[in-house]
Amino acid sequence: MKYKARQRGYKVLGVFRPDEILPHTGPEALDKVFLQGDARQLVKMTSLRYQTFKKNLRCVCCGIEGTIFLLELPRNGGRPCQPHFNLYAEREGDLVQLTKDHIQPRSRGGKDHISNMQTMCCSCNELKRDYATKLKTLRRIQDGVQTVYTVTSVADRHTLPYFATSHKGLAEIAARWVRNKYGWTVGTSEVQVSTRKGHIIVEHSGATWRFIIRAVKRI
Repeated sequence: MKYKARQRGYKVLGVFRPDEILPHTGPEALDKVFLQGDARQLVKMTSLRYQTFKKNLRCVCCGIEGTIFLLELPRNGGRPCQPHFNLYAEREGDLVQLTKDHIQPRSRGGKDHISNMQTMCCSCNELKRDYATKLKTLRRIQDGVQTVYTVTSVADRHTLPYFATSHKGLAEIAARWVRNKYGWTVGTSEVQVSTRKGHIIVEHSGATWRFIIRAVKRI
């Protein structure tokens, strides 16, 4: 089967099974040459992603299992790049990329260490973002049991890259985003936030920001 690159600007150089890749990975692993036809591809094998996949090929949230590694080369504007492996699972005839996830997010003091890494598919990782969301909650989201909301700015149609399981949580997200965007040093009590007819309204010093509340569908 011929696989196409899942990321824009990437070229697939080869397809490999996990057992052809993972035994050669580790914190002190040497670079390794992989053969694809007549081509020889040198790959760095110390990646923390590979070490994470060596612990577990399955997404810790939804359970989807990575079954193939694609050796991919970024088309970096003509500049030389070294190819690397990406792990994929197959779901309903499509490829789903798996990645490493920080159990304790870096934004909350988590370290770039193998002990703080777990395997997640990109869908579950996208839901988790930099929140210390419990796996139980993520599984409920994926199963369609737990309703999740995001907010989109009315002004520029920009959807904030966060989610919440309640309108109260959304209001906190919207207020924090506005404060960070405009560099305010004011406290939460000085920013007026309300929920009206499917919108979050943030008000401060006579200015008003409106956000549309949207439900995230089951993935």
